[in-house]
Amino acid sequence: MPPVTRWLAAAFLAGWVLKLAFGFKVSFYFGLVPYQFLGGWLWQAFTYIFLHADFWHFLFNAFMLWMLGSAVEQVMGSRRFLLYFLGCGAAAALLTVAWQPGSIRPVIGASGAVFGLLGAFAFLFPDAKVYFYFLFPMSARTMAALLGGLELVMTLSRPGSGISNITHLGGLAAGLAWLWAERRWQERPARPERETPDPAAIEREEIDRLLEKISRQGQGALSRAELERLDEYSRRGGRA
Repeated sequence: MPPVTRWLAAAFLAGWVLKLAFGFKVSFYFGLVPYQFLGGWLWQAFTYIFLHADFWHFLFNAFMLWMLGSAVEQVMGSRRFLLYFLGCGAAAALLTVAWQPGSIRPVIGASGAVFGLLGAFAFLFPDAKVYFYFLFPMSARTMAALLGGLELVMTLSRPGSGISNITHLGGLAAGLAWLWAERRWQERPARPERETPDPAAIEREEIDRLLEKISRQGQGALSRAELERLDEYSRRGGRA
């Protein structure tokens, strides 16, 4: 298991034990409470990721982290993977707060960030064969689209349910947007390098201009500086 995936799994375990020991107080201070978040408790956009409602909630998210995170971290690299994971979790939190700004019910769990990993896996390995609910084979791209559609339907049809589907949807959307923007940035046309002026070419152009001026207007039309410049060029050009 790659290092950041392993550390995150350990943090999941620590958060679950902490909630088990201290109960609702931990969820209130470190879970995502939209009303409190808007009051300045900004750390909740990250800390809610590491708390889980019960053992099965923790186990499922840890399992999905292991399955998806191991592959994604190997491609992204550990530092970028960590930023991506936390970024998806924070973006999911912001969408959750925007969706229900007055809510005082804590939202806890890594599912938003894990859905971001699902988006990354589908983006990086779109044709990889996966099993929907461990039963139905399909491509990773298809499963991400299917789960995203289901989360959208459940968000709109069950706004008061005990599962924060908007958080899942936010993590998936944020992850796909992140990776799409990265790819567009990497594929942008390279800016042409500015050519360094050639001193010899500049000098030739200047001499040609002076000679053309003499040809049309006579030598008397040259200024003193132009005469000195022409004389200097003649002396340098006459050496063998």
